Amino acid sequence: MIGHLVACHGAADRYLGMLAATLGESERAEEHFERAMELNRRMGAVTWLAHTAYEYARMLLARGPGERDRAGALLGEAAALAERIGMPALLGRVRALGSAAPTKRRPDELSAREVEILCLVARGMSNREIGSTLFISEHTAANHIRSILRKTRCANRTEAASYAHRHGLVGA
Repeated sequence: MIGHLVACHGAADRYLGMLAATLGESERAEEHFERAMELNRRMGAVTWLAHTAYEYARMLLARGPGERDRAGALLGEAAALAERIGMPALLGRVRALGSAAPTKRRPDELSAREVEILCLVARGMSNREIGSTLFISEHTAANHIRSILRKTRCANRTEAASYAHRHGLVGA
């Protein structure tokens, strides 16, 4: 508490994860980061979700090359959030760390955000569910989907879901 104001700095598990990572307890750190990610999502604490994804990725990269794919996905999420809500300092740190993470070429010039939305379409989510998950409006989700359909030359969401699987954009 600061004066008469209350400041929220996201889930405490983020800090516990950072501490555990510093102490070399990567399994415990991973548990804390997972809980922090989930709680920050539920709270709609997008700022702290971005910071947590970044710290989690840092810990995974420190673990070794076997974690590069997971770290890359977390860095992608952190970068997308940081860019969307205007966090240039975090975006710079993500990009600097990202040089150690693998980069995947996206098909048909899809943006990172469009790939993220396409994966949710492939999971069967409606525009409303996508909006709620990504903290965007239903209309913004619909605009992204129209762009995805145009770029991929898919006629509908079902074809787009199939496209996502064919191009390895969604996990098994």
